[in-house]
Amino acid sequence: MSWRLFTRAFAAGIAIAMSVAAANAEKIRVANLEIGAFLPIPYTAKIAAKHGIEIELVNFRRGLEAANALKAGEVDIAVGGIEAAISAIGAGAPAVVVASCTTGGVAWVAGKDSPVNSIQDLKGHKFAVIRGLHELIMRVEFEQHNLTMSAEPGEADIHVVYINSPPALNVALKAGEVDAMSAPEPFPSRAISEGYAKPLLLPYDTPLGDVPRAVFMRKDFLAAHPDEAQKFVDALVDATKQLRDDPSLAKDFALNDALRDAMTEADWDLTIQNLKFNVSLDAAEVEHYIDYMTKYGMLKTAITASDVASLDMLEKAKAEYGW
Repeated sequence: MSWRLFTRAFAAGIAIAMSVAAANAEKIRVANLEIGAFLPIPYTAKIAAKHGIEIELVNFRRGLEAANALKAGEVDIAVGGIEAAISAIGAGAPAVVVASCTTGGVAWVAGKDSPVNSIQDLKGHKFAVIRGLHELIMRVEFEQHNLTMSAEPGEADIHVVYINSPPALNVALKAGEVDAMSAPEPFPSRAISEGYAKPLLLPYDTPLGDVPRAVFMRKDFLAAHPDEAQKFVDALVDATKQLRDDPSLAKDFALNDALRDAMTEADWDLTIQNLKFNVSLDAAEVEHYIDYMTKYGMLKTAITASDVASLDMLEKAKAEYGW
């Protein structure tokens, strides 16, 4: 056989093998959120065949909906903030956190003409926040700076105003209804670029760290399909590393594929300044979230990091892919 024929036959054999592997792949149902912070999830689905699995994405608008789908057995894996994953598991979702996928992506800004230039300057002013993860970060920051807060005006150092959505936060700040806010990117950076806000704080200086997202998996899926579970985590680490190491790939995939109808190029450029592709997570980080959530009454169940997280697969995949 000539070398040319041999190489053609070899290539054909590889293609057939990959096709067979994909056909026999275990389909894994993943609840996804179509926002920049979870871009590694659709990219994991894109390269899943390389790892011998098939991923079916089920898109949701809110983390609570994704967590409820996992609890109901409608999906095998879900994503959300680490606080949302802990809340879901504490409320009975039969799952464990297996990795992160991004960190960062949260910023505090103040009104451009506001006298608020530091966290201490928030005394006597209104601060807007979304309940859940942003509220938790806020409470820890205020405690760290010996500031009190209340939803009732005049009862504490800072009057906290709870707002339901990121766009509504920007509207309130622009209208002067609040003096500062915490929001997910690109909303705080958009407020700065549009000229009605100024930077106040990147709230990563507490024991909560740089705000990891959570990828959490049903325990029964992990028990019944340990090999496929490991392959999923392998694919997640591989995908996240590719996005981390190639910003042009990340931008192209976001704007022309995963987030094509949900994010503009300007918003992507703002978001990626304050967002890192990062799968790393450890038990100590999870324990900090549990401790503070318990302290502030956001978690009613007594649980520990070992109840919430199973990170052995992650460490194995990180070693395999040189994270």
